[in-house]
Amino acid sequence: MRPTNHIITSAALLFLGWWFLLISPEASASAPRERILLLFPYESNVPGFINFEAGFRSTLTASKDFQFEFYVECMDLTRFPDQRYHDKLMELLREKYSGLKIDLIVAAMRPTLDFLAQYSPESFRGVPVIAYGQDPGLLLNPPPVPVAAMVTGRLDMEGTLALALRFHPDVRRVFVVAGASSYDQALEAAAKEALRGFENQVELVYLTGLPIDELIQRTSSLPEHSLLFYIAVFRDGSGRTFKSPQALALISKQANAPIYSLSDTYIDSGIVGGHLISHSVQGAKVGQVALRILAGKKPGNLESSEGSENRYIFDARQLKRWGVREESLPPGSDVRYREFSLWAAYRWQIVGVVSVLFIQAFLISALVLSLRKQRRIDGALRDAEAKYRTVADFTHDWEYWLAPDGNPRYVSPSCERITGYAYREFFENPSLFREVIVPEDREDWDGHDLDSRMERCSRGVQFRIRTRSGNIRWIEHMCRPVTNERGEFQGVRASNRDITERKNAELEAQLHREELTHVTRIVTVGELATSLAHEINQPLTAIRCNAEAAQRFLSGAAPDLDEVRTILDDIIQDDARAGEVIRRMRALVKKEPLRREAVVLNDAVRESIALVRNASFLAGLSIVAELDTELPPVQGDRVQLQQVVLNLLLNGTAAMRDTSPDSRKLVITTAKQDGRSVMVSVKDSGTGIDKNDMDRLFEPFFTTKADGLGMGLSISRTIIKAHGGTIGAENNPEGGATFYFTLPADRGDQP
Repeated sequence: MRPTNHIITSAALLFLGWWFLLISPEASASAPRERILLLFPYESNVPGFINFEAGFRSTLTASKDFQFEFYVECMDLTRFPDQRYHDKLMELLREKYSGLKIDLIVAAMRPTLDFLAQYSPESFRGVPVIAYGQDPGLLLNPPPVPVAAMVTGRLDMEGTLALALRFHPDVRRVFVVAGASSYDQALEAAAKEALRGFENQVELVYLTGLPIDELIQRTSSLPEHSLLFYIAVFRDGSGRTFKSPQALALISKQANAPIYSLSDTYIDSGIVGGHLISHSVQGAKVGQVALRILAGKKPGNLESSEGSENRYIFDARQLKRWGVREESLPPGSDVRYREFSLWAAYRWQIVGVVSVLFIQAFLISALVLSLRKQRRIDGALRDAEAKYRTVADFTHDWEYWLAPDGNPRYVSPSCERITGYAYREFFENPSLFREVIVPEDREDWDGHDLDSRMERCSRGVQFRIRTRSGNIRWIEHMCRPVTNERGEFQGVRASNRDITERKNAELEAQLHREELTHVTRIVTVGELATSLAHEINQPLTAIRCNAEAAQRFLSGAAPDLDEVRTILDDIIQDDARAGEVIRRMRALVKKEPLRREAVVLNDAVRESIALVRNASFLAGLSIVAELDTELPPVQGDRVQLQQVVLNLLLNGTAAMRDTSPDSRKLVITTAKQDGRSVMVSVKDSGTGIDKNDMDRLFEPFFTTKADGLGMGLSISRTIIKAHGGTIGAENNPEGGATFYFTLPADRGDQP
């Protein structure tokens, strides 16, 4: 990148600053408009000024408090130093700005202040002036014109030369290069003052005020152990003017010694680097002072302390040319123009790839050796397995062997006859061993499986499976642990026998038992009537006998009244006995107070479920309990309430006799109702209730079953009403019906 590139970059930054000003939402009509005049002593395309102006503008335009109009005058005083030009320039400035109210002037560098002091002490009276210099030593103090603030950077000559001598410890002579303009001479004077401390360390030779050709010739033939320290060249000894980076580029092409300098605009012009001043940073600093002045604040003077705003910047090409290692640079240095190196850019990636390739090569070699050994082992294993399968594959039962991790080592082909799944499917999906078990039986299976995996002696277990075709089969499972010759656990050996036919026979016997139970229930009704007559007749007979005895005592001449009183007490007790028998029977049909106690319905439901599961043997029957763990108790007769739950469960079971086995599902739910009552519901997946029968469900002797008596729901309604609750039924949208009842919750000691 050459100086032209610096100009292009800086111009782009300047354009962006203008663009952000135009589109900024803060640039509204309500913000005051300030006119800023920026005076620069040189031509407009000097890189340092371009960077300075970009930093200055971007700082001001970022403010939300003002709008700005910028006026920039690059006066070109170096190329045109004669008095007549200066006079006409001042006349032009007076004429140009006579009709404008300038709010702030920024006078950049010493020549601008001298120009203002000589030509226009009265032209901008009352306008605050900010004086800017690259270094405090380059501005007069006090300045030749009144200023609101002095802002300076710092040309770190001492720090840069000390750094250069550290990089080149064999240097004996330092040649300081400066031009012939007044500003060049001011810089030379500042350099002589700043570098005085190095006179005992190296010989300082000042090449100043020379024509450019002579300067190039001198710097191209320097003695060994020399170093060039470039200050600035705006005009050479022959009167030829330059942009300072341009003159540096001409010198560096022929120079035979490393060059160090002071400004970041000289990077890419041939210098190694240094602790360089940044003109864009200085412009931003002046912009901050300008904002404080416009806001009515007293800014004071701003000087850069020991070059704190400077940066260590270096050209990688020059570092390489003069043998300076990057490791020796100060921390945080900005190294530019590095040559692309695949190793430097991707060092760790390359190391990683090579390492991976090496490891892969090693692993492949080890794998090849392992495969050869494995082939020999596999051959022996295949022979042993062939002998084993000759016996095991022809068994009638479903046999398998599970490894300790649960994966199958062997599954007999007979599994397909029993389950409908090929043995390969169990290898591909080991969870299929559990998935074929119907959900209701998986809990028993999981407990058994856990015992067998922990090498405990496990009992046999029976469970149902659903085959691939959807049929339900009963399996009797037996297993034992497998160990090797060292007693180490090798898994579980299992045998599964299909006992569906045996279970069907048991189901048929169970159905016969249910029919027999129905007949027995009818007989019990008759026996109940006989028992009732007997229980009532006994106290009535006692009452009659006691009454006749009392009559005889009273017929005597001197009746014993105490004896009569005892007889009457016996009559009252016998009457109470008969009344209790009648009251208990009438309690089912008449609303009377019952013997009450706190009843936990969840316990009654669980016991009823256990009875139904034990009494019913419908294939595929699933009973799901969804019980509220925070259900409050109710007041009532536990036996009667359990009878209601049992009736509803048996009623739901009977409703599903004609449904397919995989659809037989009962869901019994308990839940709180508004905190004042509890609800128990039984939901089946049967055929539902005919609309014409809905209103008659709870009538005595009404039934929709061919073998029903029609008393179960009627008695249930009587019991629930006696407990102060309600009972009802409804059809489910998805099919089947739900029977439910509600009871008041037991509120304990609450009023």
